Amino acid sequence: MNDLIQIEKMNIGGAETNSVNARNIHEFLEIKTAFTTWFNRTCEKYYFVAGDDFISYLKESNGGRPMREHIVTLDMAKELCMIEPNQKGKETRKYFISIEKQSQKVLTTTEQIQLIAQGHHEIEDRVYRLENNTRLTNQQEVMLTQAKNNIVYHIAKDDKVFATKLHRKVWSLFKKKFCLPRYNELPNGQFQEGLDYINNLSLSDMVD
Repeated sequence: MNDLIQIEKMNIGGAETNSVNARNIHEFLEIKTAFTTWFNRTCEKYYFVAGDDFISYLKESNGGRPMREHIVTLDMAKELCMIEPNQKGKETRKYFISIEKQSQKVLTTTEQIQLIAQGHHEIEDRVYRLENNTRLTNQQEVMLTQAKNNIVYHIAKDDKVFATKLHRKVWSLFKKKFCLPRYNELPNGQFQEGLDYINNLSLSDMVD
C-alpha cells in the first residue's frame, strides 16, 4: 500500500502537513464514479473546504487536456476512506492513522497538546458549518410557508386575487433578501432570521 498511497508534505491551510493525492485514493478504493464527479460531490456533501482541507492545481498531461489534481490533508483522506463502506476503505484509513502516529512520535509534549487543541477546534468548526449550512428540514419549510400564509391572509382578507399576488410577492422579497434561487434553499443557520423576516412584512413592503 505504501507504493499505492503516497504520503507527502504539502502546505495546506497555512501549515506544512502530511497530504495525499485524492486521485490515488479514488483509484485504490476502486470507486466506480468518475474521479472529478466523486470528488466534487464528496466535498459538497461533507463540507470540505478548498485551502483548509485540500489544495488543487492543473497538471499537464501528455498530448491531452490538463488534469485537475486535488491534494488533501491526512485528516480529509481518513474521512474519504471512512465514507467508503468497503474493506479497502478500512484498510486505507488504518494506514493513514499509522502514518499519523509515526509523525506524532517526534513531537514534543507541548506540540502534541497544540495539535490536539487544533484538532478539537477544527472538529467544532466543521460541526458548526455542518449544522448551519445544511438545507432546511421539511418542518422548517412548513413553518416558513405557514408564516407566509398568515401574513398574506391577514392583509388580503377575502380578496383571493390580491392574495395570489401577495403569495408570489412574499417569496420574491424573501429570495431577494437572502439572495436565493428558491426559498427552501435558505441555510439552516438563517432559518430564524428568515422566519422573522416574513413575520415582520407589512403591506407597504409588498406593494410597489
